[in-house]
Amino acid sequence: MALAVGRGAETVAAPEQFSFVALGCMPYGAENFAAYERLLTEINRHRPAFTVHCGDTKKGSEPPTDAFMKKVHAWFDSLDGAVIYTPGDNEWTDVHRKNNNNPDGSANDPLVWLAKVRREYFATERSMGRAPIPLVTQRRERGFEKFVENARWTRGGVVFATVHVVGSNNNHQSEVPGAVAEFRERDAANAAWVKATFAEARATNAPGVALFFQAEPFNGEAVEKAGRESGFTLFLATVEKEAKKFDKPVLLVHADEHRYRLEPKVKFPNGDKLDNVTRLETFGAGDIHAVKVTVDPSSTAVFLAGPLVVPENALPVLPRAKKGKK
Repeated sequence: MALAVGRGAETVAAPEQFSFVALGCMPYGAENFAAYERLLTEINRHRPAFTVHCGDTKKGSEPPTDAFMKKVHAWFDSLDGAVIYTPGDNEWTDVHRKNNNNPDGSANDPLVWLAKVRREYFATERSMGRAPIPLVTQRRERGFEKFVENARWTRGGVVFATVHVVGSNNNHQSEVPGAVAEFRERDAANAAWVKATFAEARATNAPGVALFFQAEPFNGEAVEKAGRESGFTLFLATVEKEAKKFDKPVLLVHADEHRYRLEPKVKFPNGDKLDNVTRLETFGAGDIHAVKVTVDPSSTAVFLAGPLVVPENALPVLPRAKKGKK
């Protein structure tokens, strides 16, 4: 509930404070289903304004199935609030792997499963969950109609958006038939979506922007050292340019590494550190916990993040401090 602040004859409503939860890379196998359901119960107990799943609903070594996709959808709809999802590489990019073969030995086609993901989770411009919210999606933009998974919404004046950026080098995999063409098209769509999101934030004088995606995109140097082109170059360059121009708090929320990370003043590949950009990485795999972000639009920081630990689940593994630091 917003508080009223008196100023002479005027009454000004203070910006609403609220929270959201993010998770990713889970449940990651049947052995984690019970713990995952306990996490969903804990999220309901916290009553966030919305929850975002940052992709990888299964292990990369597990074959995809239509039945499991529907099970994931049912889990999302078991949450009391709104649920927004952005796909991970394990759902579609990596299904060509030999250990993901069909019972007859044939390989799964990533593009077939990408189409299935879009049909299952993104049929309408509404979130999932028991209290769905309307979304603006990239299907409205001419030339990018197929990218129904890229979504945007606003709460308390803050602009939130999902961007379909995935692991396995963002599907920039020359050894996989059709992958590079798919990557090039989606990479351009993602850059356009990031620009549109920040344009919306500037037009509405938003106090902050939060982007959600699956991949850990800052490891491009390792990819390039291996003699390959990074699949994250355009995405990061676009985020960096737009965040500089915006010059207010920007939160990047992602999964992928299966470890919690809260990193202020993010350093981009060209060497620049941006004081207004923070990245937050979710738990994942065997660590069945989430992260919770309190959003205070009237604060200069806007976003205050930390772990949301499920008491009944195994304690999470937290990153160790770097040498020389306490």
